[in-house]
Amino acid sequence: MTALRDGCHSGIMSTENTGNDDVQVTDNEGKSRYVATLDGASAGIAAYERSGDTIVFTHTVVDAEMEGHGIGSTLIRHALDDAREQHLTVVPRCEFVAAFIEDHPEYKDLVG
Repeated sequence: MTALRDGCHSGIMSTENTGNDDVQVTDNEGKSRYVATLDGASAGIAAYERSGDTIVFTHTVVDAEMEGHGIGSTLIRHALDDAREQHLTVVPRCEFVAAFIEDHPEYKDLVG
């Protein structure tokens, strides 16, 4: 079993790498999480709670072996783009999501 890095605690993951085109991101609505895969293997998740027109990002976790490959940033960028398409208000309870939005001001308008 591989180790996971919890991105909801300061300093654990970096938001500097803005994306990885090899990462596939899907929304698993049944489990309320966006799932990132790389080469078919699970690489990370961004958990959320959805209520009406609001999505609260609660937790982000990336496989420790894949850290530094842009998994977390790609995952959150996809999730935020999806929220924008659905006209959702974003509540970044997870520190990684909040830091990503701070580092990428083009997403600040989503925050309610």
